[in-house]
Amino acid sequence: MSVEKFMSCKGQFIAVNLLSTSAKPRAEFKGTTLSKRSRMVCRAGIDFANQQAVKDGIATGTRGAVGGLPWGVWDSFPYTIMHTDSLYYRLYPVSVQGVVYFANGVEVTREAWLGYLTPSARKEAESGVRPDCMTVKACNCEFPDAGEVAVEVAYPVAV
Repeated sequence: MSVEKFMSCKGQFIAVNLLSTSAKPRAEFKGTTLSKRSRMVCRAGIDFANQQAVKDGIATGTRGAVGGLPWGVWDSFPYTIMHTDSLYYRLYPVSVQGVVYFANGVEVTREAWLGYLTPSARKEAESGVRPDCMTVKACNCEFPDAGEVAVEVAYPVAV
């Protein structure tokens, strides 16, 4: 999907394959590259401040008012952000269909992958907490066409 097509998805549900390479291994696994590919359904083209959960949180005092971006600048609100010469997509996760885990490019089980993580990173990964909003580098996103299975999911996630 082109950036232009992405920006025409105002409020729509879209299939997204995300490649994440930000997991840091424990000291004894220094040098190990951890990554995962997640198949998700997200919404695009919505304003974070207009989400009901955000409005409710502000009303009940469980969260503060919505401020500006913590980094970067809007390239095309509410779709894309630019930061250090890189384009990022603003996505709102709805569900995760599945995840495939990798250590040094070799597919591993979820449990094995979790074993590489620091205790705090493992706790976060196992918490099941899903962010209300994600800002993902455009080069780490694939948008499969309708009906296309872009990722074989070895470890389905309950939705």
